[in-house]
Amino acid sequence: MSTTTTTSMKGSIMMVATRIPVDSVRVPDDICRLCSDWHGGMGCMLYAVASSGNLTIGTDRPYGADSDEKWYLSIWTEFSVDMGCAARIARDSGHEDADDLEDAERWIDSVCDDLAASYGLEDWDGWYEN
Repeated sequence: MSTTTTTSMKGSIMMVATRIPVDSVRVPDDICRLCSDWHGGMGCMLYAVASSGNLTIGTDRPYGADSDEKWYLSIWTEFSVDMGCAARIARDSGHEDADDLEDAERWIDSVCDDLAASYGLEDWDGWYEN
């Protein structure tokens, strides 16, 4: 089983040739801080990270995610969307966190790419299928 770790937002996922285990990617502290400052409430993935310090699968499997791997990728994809919204709001308002939020979005996108490749789900549309 591979071990997945991160050291900072500018770091990357370290993985071996096996699948990335579900619930193993750790959100760096600097991104957790941004999530705390920029979440939009309980329906936002930034809130999930701010309140728990990480992203893990829960108890309510989303429609279209018929495996834990699809479920895990779907929450990271939703995290990316929510971070992108926060980054755009910050950029449009000239907020000093805009660059950090955009860097966080790029890091999350790279996690999504790594997860999709690890699980063989590069072409899966996930929760966008409907």
